[in-house]
Amino acid sequence: MSSYLSVDEIYEENKVLKEKITELKNTIQKLKIKNRQLNEKIDAQNEEDSHEILEYFHSIHSIRRTAWKYDMELQDLFVMLPQWDGCQSGLKSASDYEECLIEVMGRYEYDYEQEYDMEPEELKKRMRTPESDEITKIIADYKESNLGMYELADRYDLKINNLFRLLKENGVIEKETDAKCYESFYIDHLGAGSEWDGKSEFGLIATFYEETESK
Repeated sequence: MSSYLSVDEIYEENKVLKEKITELKNTIQKLKIKNRQLNEKIDAQNEEDSHEILEYFHSIHSIRRTAWKYDMELQDLFVMLPQWDGCQSGLKSASDYEECLIEVMGRYEYDYEQEYDMEPEELKKRMRTPESDEITKIIADYKESNLGMYELADRYDLKINNLFRLLKENGVIEKETDAKCYESFYIDHLGAGSEWDGKSEFGLIATFYEETESK
């Protein structure tokens, strides 16, 4: 059997590639628009309001509670506070800094930074194939609990692409977007302000096999 691709197969592959490039361009454009809108919000915020918000923030040391108080988006306040304060120290000293950081930047970027400093043994553990009894527990928690995908992965110390892989291999899902509450997962993955279009996926299952094969 020939290993060469036919003209039709090459055409189809190029067609799929062009569609993916178009989707990426659209995503980048949306992010640029959101960034411009955020800058406009920052510019529109007057000095009197910023002084009052800063004073309140420093009195309670909570980013989330300050956002609630002034009816602001968490990600907007997260960006504005250091600009108003003139430094990062106030923001980083907040009692809820870490959880707000994760919510704003998304788990994908946050985990990437955390894994950079992990020992090889710890990374290997997160990519393991659990024993059958543990897999049974994971599936039970997935089906019966209210845990989100990242919460479930954290409970069993699994990398997120490994969790998706295990669910697929054990017949719980067929593809990534079949996972329960995928829309919420999408936002957790990319961070506050992101929005799932109802069809896009990250290719997490494929990346698991790519990562394990490259080692």
